[in-house]
Amino acid sequence: MSTDPSTKRIQIDEQSFFKLYESHWKKLYQLALQYTENGFQAEGVVQEVFTSVWKRRESLELTESTALNYLVRAVRFRVFRLHSDELRTSRKMEEIKARQPDSANHTEQDVLYRFLKEDVDQLIALLPSRCKEVYLLSRERGMNNQEIAKALLISEKTVENQLTKALNFIRKGLETYPR
Repeated sequence: MSTDPSTKRIQIDEQSFFKLYESHWKKLYQLALQYTENGFQAEGVVQEVFTSVWKRRESLELTESTALNYLVRAVRFRVFRLHSDELRTSRKMEEIKARQPDSANHTEQDVLYRFLKEDVDQLIALLPSRCKEVYLLSRERGMNNQEIAKALLISEKTVENQLTKALNFIRKGLETYPR
């Protein structure tokens, strides 16, 4: 490593970089391994640190006495960032997992609802005309029995009978559906 006598700054060229790497990579790897407990990740951390040193070689101000301290801090920072990224990714995955069953279940419920609606509509179409008319006024328009009776000029008792008949017919037609 060549140094500038006035500041003892390391001038990083190819030769001094490899010397710096050879002098410190084992210590840095052991440190990274201690924090990550994963050899592959530890290698990656050390490689990122030295890549950063090489890219910033023109502006980086290292001295022989501060180089190791700088590299150790850089490894700790990279490990911290690695753990932070992993934690963020893990949280994101948990959020996705938490939403996944709901959306999958929601889609399944939509499909089942459509099938059920089609079957109910087919059963309604099979009702006698007066019975169908009373049912549709009650269920689709939301009218009560008294309003239906006035609208169709029939008694409330007839409305009740027609609704009971319609609901029993539909219920019987849907017996194959799981409960």
